[in-house]
Amino acid sequence: MNRKPTITLRGLAIAPLLLCWTGETMAQDHAVSVTVTEVETTSMAPRVPAAGTVFSRNQTQITAGIAGRLEWVAEPGDLLQAGQAVARFDCEMLELQREREVAEADRASINHQALSRETERYEALKDSTVISEIERDRTTANRDLAASEMRIARIAIRETESQLRRCVVRAPFSGVVTERQQRAGEDVERSTVIAAMTDTANLEVRASVPIRYLPRMRPGELAEVSLNTLQLEGRIRKIVPAANSQSQTFEVRLDLPAGAPAVVAAGQLVSVTLPLSANAALTVPRDAVVLREDGTFVMRIGNDATVEKIAVEVTEASGDSVAVRGNLRSGDRIAVRGAEALVEGELVAVQTDG
Repeated sequence: MNRKPTITLRGLAIAPLLLCWTGETMAQDHAVSVTVTEVETTSMAPRVPAAGTVFSRNQTQITAGIAGRLEWVAEPGDLLQAGQAVARFDCEMLELQREREVAEADRASINHQALSRETERYEALKDSTVISEIERDRTTANRDLAASEMRIARIAIRETESQLRRCVVRAPFSGVVTERQQRAGEDVERSTVIAAMTDTANLEVRASVPIRYLPRMRPGELAEVSLNTLQLEGRIRKIVPAANSQSQTFEVRLDLPAGAPAVVAAGQLVSVTLPLSANAALTVPRDAVVLREDGTFVMRIGNDATVEKIAVEVTEASGDSVAVRGNLRSGDRIAVRGAEALVEGELVAVQTDG
């Protein structure tokens, strides 16, 4: 008698489990191996690059303080100390004017003394009938007028002496003559530009920084100033909190070290790296940021080892870390190595970044 084959219930129950286990094993064998790290909340003090220009802290145009003929003007390239002559005027007429005014002041003084003595004599005789009261009052008034004329004459002398002092145009600071607008023998009016001077010893850098960084910029902080291969250390001296309407930048002024004039000159372009004050932010390693045509992303690894693509905005950078904004929390696991090749929903084999 032939027996029909039978299938036990136990065999039917084990078969699906074997298929499931086999599928999981194959999926794990084909999972992409990635290194992960955690999103952190850290205090970042990034550095901002900016373009700058070297300026002299003292730079001015030298103008004529009087109208007259020039006798001598310094040449471009002349090094002058503060107080030395930049230009000289022919002031012979002013000297003669002063002599005349001194003589007029002397005459006014003599007249005042004579009237003062006469007034004293009239005062001595005021109780007698020899001198009338009208005559005595007239003499007193003439004495007072003479005193006023004497003061006016002395003021005129001081005015002429002030003009004589301006016959020599002196350097307001130590520096070099960079331009000569007028020459000896020319007649010029007052306020005419004669020459230009620049202080080559006291230099500063003026850098234009995006206005969004204004709240995090502090005077007194050290910054890096680069000129080709030359590296200098500058210190933020002033911050001008007014934005340029077109470029949306504000100006930062940095003092250069004492030895800077030996290697840089006013007018040179430099690169500046400015420090910002610390700010708490979500940070990730630079290698975790994936740049694609449709945006910037990080690959978050879920508890089930699957990939989730998270759009982020990189706001700041400091060293090997960047600050990001997006749907992230501190402690989230993100892929660092191998993130470029990952796709949404992919299963990965997780390794911790040591």
